[in-house]
Amino acid sequence: MVLKMSDGMTAEERNAIERFPLVAEEYCRLIDDCGKYNRKQLVQELAVHLARLCEVAVRLPTVEPATVGIDHTAEAVAAHTEEWARLSGNLWQIFGKLDRHWEVFDPTENEEPVSCSLASDIAEIYLDLKDALKLPKSGAALNDIHWEWRFDFHEHWSRHASSALKVMLHISDLA
Repeated sequence: MVLKMSDGMTAEERNAIERFPLVAEEYCRLIDDCGKYNRKQLVQELAVHLARLCEVAVRLPTVEPATVGIDHTAEAVAAHTEEWARLSGNLWQIFGKLDRHWEVFDPTENEEPVSCSLASDIAEIYLDLKDALKLPKSGAALNDIHWEWRFDFHEHWSRHASSALKVMLHISDLA
């Protein structure tokens, strides 16, 4: 899919906009098919896909949204929660004892680490990417789509991705 570009973007930003939906779709396909992999294969593939996603998403351009805010209905939030529970449960079964890890939310502060779930991180990323992939078909303005992709990465799923990638690299030989 080639999207019409706004003036003033660098070649790197244009490339990121073109690649983001493709890389996001590959990640979602991996999660959809996660039952076809043994744990070691899944951990290795997830590490590759997470690195690729971050490499592309960090290059998404800074744009101003064309419209103000997207409201999420109670039904959409409930569906998101139900899908998250299903996905994280399936992934938890695959990761088993390797699912739990410790994370500090603000690495610039001296904080106590908190217990996190790899399955939950992977599911959160998946759901954000599924929502991102729906945006071009929704009729939303291009600036809204590009703004949402970048905002969701920087404000939410980048934290899950960096945490999960760090864990994946650590457990790759243990899986």
